[in-house]
Amino acid sequence: MEGEKKRYCHDLSIKVQLHALINQNKAGSPTNPTVYWIHLKPKEIAKLYFSQYGVLLSNGYIKRELFTLGYRYRKIHKNLATGNYKDRDIQFKIIFDLLLIMSLESPVLSIDCKKKERLGALYREGKSYSQGGRQEAYDHDYSYLGEGKVIPHGIFDIQKNLGFMTIGNSSETAAFIVDNLRWWWFNFGINDYPDARNILLLCDAGGGNSYRHHAFKKELLVFAKEIGVDIIVAHYPPYASKWNPVEHQLFCHVHQAMSGQMFNDYEVVKVLIEKTSTKQGLKVVARIHLQDYQIGIKTDKEEIDERRIQRHPIIPELTYRITA
Repeated sequence: MEGEKKRYCHDLSIKVQLHALINQNKAGSPTNPTVYWIHLKPKEIAKLYFSQYGVLLSNGYIKRELFTLGYRYRKIHKNLATGNYKDRDIQFKIIFDLLLIMSLESPVLSIDCKKKERLGALYREGKSYSQGGRQEAYDHDYSYLGEGKVIPHGIFDIQKNLGFMTIGNSSETAAFIVDNLRWWWFNFGINDYPDARNILLLCDAGGGNSYRHHAFKKELLVFAKEIGVDIIVAHYPPYASKWNPVEHQLFCHVHQAMSGQMFNDYEVVKVLIEKTSTKQGLKVVARIHLQDYQIGIKTDKEEIDERRIQRHPIIPELTYRITA
């Protein structure tokens, strides 16, 4: 039997037959003649080969042969935009130029609201080490099974590689977002940037900080006057929120720190968020802020003091300075 296995390993005909079998089961791209894929896994190819030729091949051997033919494991990436913004590239250039001219004395903040969660015995992906038994969760994640909302809003200080997160339980409104900025400034920003003349704020185009709504501008006008510092706002173009630095420099690491954990109460969420760290020195401070924020409050255009808003000449709706 050993001699028979050895003979097959050195038999060139096995490779020829295997490649032919792979080619019979491959599919191709309708737009790119160089792109192919195969729906069979290595163990399925081994089973099919055995049924046709009576020889059992190892998964490792089949993987190596797939590699020589240019096949790789792949997964689906959520990179296709659901829409397009006509001045997308121009806005990215404006943001890049703003980042270049900002001095180290003035903060550059990237803000956004992380995925909303729920307290209670609800399933969350991931694993964690534990001395106790397994954690039991409901077999369905119905919202009514939750014991409270978790709304984590993040502020990422790009220059200092620091994260600041507020855990709310109400709604992601403009008032909630600017209250978080207010908490950051009076507890950290004013000490880290005592000579700041501007704050550069990078944010998405929608949500509580939408460029289309007057509420966010109204709250920022109050905040800028309160702290005596101009605020430069640069919204990432619609359908381009994944480029917001807070997403891939803060939230991805917070997500890892929270994976596999059940949110029993808000204090647990806070402890998990503050565990976040990286080899590059990222640290995160979190707070619990259980204040009610009403939604649906209408802000009229007349409530916005346009005299204190200096808009960019090319894309005035996405980039503007709010003067103190």
